[in-house]
Amino acid sequence: MKMGFRYLAVVAFCCVATGTHGQYASDTLAVTPTEAEAVFLQRNLRLLAGKLDIDMAKAQVIQAKLWPNPVLSIGEVNPWSNRDAEVLGRLFGDWGNHAQVAVDVEQLIQTAGKRRKRIAVAEAGLVVAEHSFEDLLRSLQAEFRTEMAELFRTQAGMVVYQGVLGQLRQLLGGYQRQVAQGNISRSEYMRLQASEVALMKAIDDLRRENGEAQRQLKTLMGLTPQQELILTGGGGTDIPIDVLNALDAPTLQEWANTHNAELAALQSGTVQADWQLRYEQAQRVPDVTVSAGYDRGGNIMRDFVGLGIAVDLPFFNRNQGNIKAAQLALAQSRLLADDKKNEVESEAIRIWKDLLAIIARREHMGTQYEADMDTLLASYHRNFAERHISLLEYLDFLEAYLHSKDTLLDTEKELRVQYEALRYHVGNQLP
Repeated sequence: MKMGFRYLAVVAFCCVATGTHGQYASDTLAVTPTEAEAVFLQRNLRLLAGKLDIDMAKAQVIQAKLWPNPVLSIGEVNPWSNRDAEVLGRLFGDWGNHAQVAVDVEQLIQTAGKRRKRIAVAEAGLVVAEHSFEDLLRSLQAEFRTEMAELFRTQAGMVVYQGVLGQLRQLLGGYQRQVAQGNISRSEYMRLQASEVALMKAIDDLRRENGEAQRQLKTLMGLTPQQELILTGGGGTDIPIDVLNALDAPTLQEWANTHNAELAALQSGTVQADWQLRYEQAQRVPDVTVSAGYDRGGNIMRDFVGLGIAVDLPFFNRNQGNIKAAQLALAQSRLLADDKKNEVESEAIRIWKDLLAIIARREHMGTQYEADMDTLLASYHRNFAERHISLLEYLDFLEAYLHSKDTLLDTEKELRVQYEALRYHVGNQLP
């Protein structure tokens, strides 16, 4: 209940902030990955537009089920008469004593199951639209979660670098007094200043990367550019390491073939192309038009009622060109589906192997590695302040510490990005 209330509050804030451009120019929006994704699913404009493709495909199914309209024709009406006109009797009031009129009603009857095949084409198009939307959803989710991993990485990196910078500036304050008293050479002080500038440059680079991730996420979430996003609660859901280690290539191939949305859309397109070919082949059989007509005063009978039938004679046009085009479209669709099948199989296995390498690297560093590095940094900082170690030793460890932190954060980001790429290829088989 608490989670649901907070989500509603986040969505409400997003809606208000979007509608009031200037009022919330400096506001910060702190959200968890789950809350951010909920907003993304509700407000992403490409998803909202993609849903309309399904509605349009449903409308095409409705249209395909409709029967052709009958045709009503009224002709041979003469508003005048001559001296030889036959007296026929009045139609309306005093008018129509010499009026002739013909009325015809025609109805097209489709043969060879054309209507049923046309409906099948439209229904297959609806399936294609549904799979295409599912592919759009998965690709946007993967993009969204990748940008969240980037945002979390840059946020965490700035915290690390700003913490080290704060410690270094404390040392610089003490060194400045020592330099003024002549106890420390100015070259050591300048060396520390150079490290300070390098840290400031690194923080600025991280801030720019953070800004780009912010821009991408706010676009995906439908937020105004003025809002500042802060990701809380970690970088996302836990990654099932045991499941990934237990997977094998045949299982991944099966999942990719069965659950990849883009491949499913192409395979559904093959079904639609097959029905389109059947419809074009049915066009070789002419349709029949039946008619019923009434003629007043235009025949040897004063009030003539007659029936008729019309059919094309397929001497020249047997829909050869459209049938050939439909055959080629079906062959092309099958080739594209087979090509995509090979692609998603190999790509899923490649990403999985990359994931295993990243997992092995992270496990090699161990869970205690980061805590040990933090403890050592505090120790080096204290020992350097007390002059127990040299400036060179301190700066060497500081560089190693920052490199280790960057490696840890980059590894976590790579793990999440590759995991989302694998989820995209194998559908919802991974949590």
